[in-house]
Amino acid sequence: CRLQQCSVSLNSIGFAVIRKGCLRLRCYAIGDAGRRNDPLDENKNGPISQELNGSSASFTTVGAEITQETGDFFSSDAEGDPDKPTEGFSSIEDAINSLREGKFVIAVDDEKGDNEGDLIMAADQASPESIAFMIRNGSGIISVGMKEEDLERLMLPMMSPVTEIGDISATASTVTVDARVGISTGVSAADRAKTILALASPDSKPSDLRRPGHIFPLKYRNGGVLKRAGHTEASVDLVALAGLRPVSVLSSIIDPKDGSMASTPALKQMALEHDIPIVSIADLIRLVCLKVQEEKGETGGTDRCISFAY
Repeated sequence: CRLQQCSVSLNSIGFAVIRKGCLRLRCYAIGDAGRRNDPLDENKNGPISQELNGSSASFTTVGAEITQETGDFFSSDAEGDPDKPTEGFSSIEDAINSLREGKFVIAVDDEKGDNEGDLIMAADQASPESIAFMIRNGSGIISVGMKEEDLERLMLPMMSPVTEIGDISATASTVTVDARVGISTGVSAADRAKTILALASPDSKPSDLRRPGHIFPLKYRNGGVLKRAGHTEASVDLVALAGLRPVSVLSSIIDPKDGSMASTPALKQMALEHDIPIVSIADLIRLVCLKVQEEKGETGGTDRCISFAY
């Protein structure tokens, strides 16, 4: 498996992941003379023999970078149809409707493997009952996905300086918090629900929170799942697509038998038992890509659209 690297001295260049599990890139050049969507030969680095609308163009091999998160997840069995989910998964529309009703969604980051699945809901609809359900069926750690402007308003610094300087592969955790008033120890489902509602409120102030606490705010990467295909970004993007305030609650789902991360079959069984939509982050990426295309007036499928993420 090799990383194709390329550059072109024209207006712009786009990269698109085209094979799961391998950082294999397809490169596109856009110039004043026209546009060509032919990929580089997958086994070669170096110049492209074709021309752009009859004009010669020089290509050189340079360093190219793509995050492991997005690279691993840009894969779908339903490519080309934004309304068709990957086989065995719910549609993004079903997930959006569930969130609007104050219910849960399960988001899976790798539908073909045994990676993480998270319970997700809108933060401004948190209740003691819903948080108790997350505690029983999740890892016990309750996180809240938040955009940078809300974290800055509440003066919540990053827990690790590494994530402050842009390590995109890491989950960006801030200091933990509890609500300052109306709670006891902060650990009960009722207390945690109050803290989550305080984080979700646009009227909350830094003085409304005490640090440390029992809720883990997570910083949403600007650009969402097109920047980092993580559960934080997926949860906030889903809540935003539902027309709700873009603050999410999420908790990783654990296999109750051995304490490991729940496998995809186990996640699907849980979704069935509790009537929860289960979605693939790959499907969400594809939908968001196509929405970005529509906004920019672009065409050409998700191979074209994914270039906007970088």
